[in-house]
This record gives sequence, structure tokens and C-alpha cells, in this order.
Amino acid sequence: MGGTSGQESGFDSALKAVRRYLLEKGNRFDRGPSYEGNGEVLASVSQAVRMYETLGYTKLMEFGHPPTYAVLERGHREVHIFQPQDPKIKDWLENDQATLNDPPIRAYFLEKSGLPESDLPAPRTPRQFHINEVDNVFIVSTDERA
Repeated sequence: MGGTSGQESGFDSALKAVRRYLLEKGNRFDRGPSYEGNGEVLASVSQAVRMYETLGYTKLMEFGHPPTYAVLERGHREVHIFQPQDPKIKDWLENDQATLNDPPIRAYFLEKSGLPESDLPAPRTPRQFHINEVDNVFIVSTDERA
């Protein structure tokens, strides 16, 4: 029983760190195309990770059982692969009319993570993240940087 609590605590800490990184001041999100393969293209985070590894990406972290979040990189390009567990976040991501940089959604992410806006750093160069959905898997990527 104690092991499960430790795993949940580790998962929560890792998720908080990822959210802190993604929500750094100045970072922006835009929406890419969504692809529907009737669950046959990317049915899970694990399947998406395997596909990206065949493309030369290195898995940096994967967590959840089964995995619900993973981060990979190739050169200076990073890819975050996840299946949202929060219905409000999933609805927001799936709504093509929703603004991805919407302040109320940002506030919701911060509140859910216990992160005050004042504690978030501003990166030297803010990142531009692109969000695509393939079946029920979301892929957040950055452009290659020198």
C-alpha cells in the first residue's frame, strides 16, 4: 500500500514539473491538425512512444501505468505525448474553437498544479508548442532550434 502512495506522489511531482515547464511565462501554444484513424493509428501513449523512437527520438521520461505521459527529444526538438485524464482539459483540447492560450485555462492548469503565476520563470527564449491529436493521443511538439 505504501508503494502505491509513493508512486502517486512521484507521478504528481513529475506532472507538476512538466506543467511548470510548459507554462513558463511567454510560452505559446497553437493547434495543428487532428487525425482520426478510428483508434488504429495511435491507440496509446506507449504506441506513440514506440513510433517516435523509430523516428530517432530518445525517450526522456514516461509515467503512469499504463503510461499517460511521455517526453522525447531528437536534437533540440522535444515531443510530449499524453492522454488527458482531466475531462475539462480533454474537452478544451478537442474543441477546435477554444483558444489554446486562454487565460482561464492557464489559471485552471496553475490551480490544479498548485503553481502560483509569480513562481513561474520566464525562459530566455519562450517556446512555441504545437498541439496535434491523433485518435485519442495528444502530441505537443516544439520546432527544431539551433
